[in-house]
Amino acid sequence: MSSFRVIEYNKYKICLNDETYEPSDDTGLLLDIIKINKGEKVIDIGTGTGILGLHSLFQGAKEVIFVDINPFATEATLCTLRMYPFTSYHILNCDLMECFRHNVNFDVAIFNPPYLPYEEYHRWIEYSWSGGKTGVDVLVRFLRIVKAKRIYTLYSSLDDEDYLQEIINKLKYRISLRKEKTIGFETLYALEIYNDKISDS
Repeated sequence: MSSFRVIEYNKYKICLNDETYEPSDDTGLLLDIIKINKGEKVIDIGTGTGILGLHSLFQGAKEVIFVDINPFATEATLCTLRMYPFTSYHILNCDLMECFRHNVNFDVAIFNPPYLPYEEYHRWIEYSWSGGKTGVDVLVRFLRIVKAKRIYTLYSSLDDEDYLQEIINKLKYRISLRKEKTIGFETLYALEIYNDKISDS
């Protein structure tokens, strides 16, 4: 197991280690728009410290599945969740949806993706920011395979926004909310996306 330190971010106490992404402006932007209805089933991809899925549990999620390709991040998530009374969760160490044998539908999918146009994979933490050549390569792969009625995710002005929008249109997703924050020369965009092909039944 890794050595952890406990920090506080946006009122939540969370565990962090040197190979796990520390919550920052992107995290805060997503926390601002995520709305979970009581009883919804949530998947938190790229969970990191677990803060977004934890936020979902506090909002009334029936169950949250936490997934990260980084084994140090899943350890951090477990450490975080053990500080709270919740038991309706599972933590998986895998790449996006590859742990699931069959298509599984969720009410909500949350993904704070790697969104920088880099391909650096020498350390586990580099998976947190290496979004491929377009900056949205990992996000696009996620959007193509996830089955959820509602998706919360994020991208950067450094990314290929036209390519991302093309994929969203091709998949017939509907952007219902866009919130942005500018930090220096970069703007972050948090999205609430609906998949109307998945019914409420």
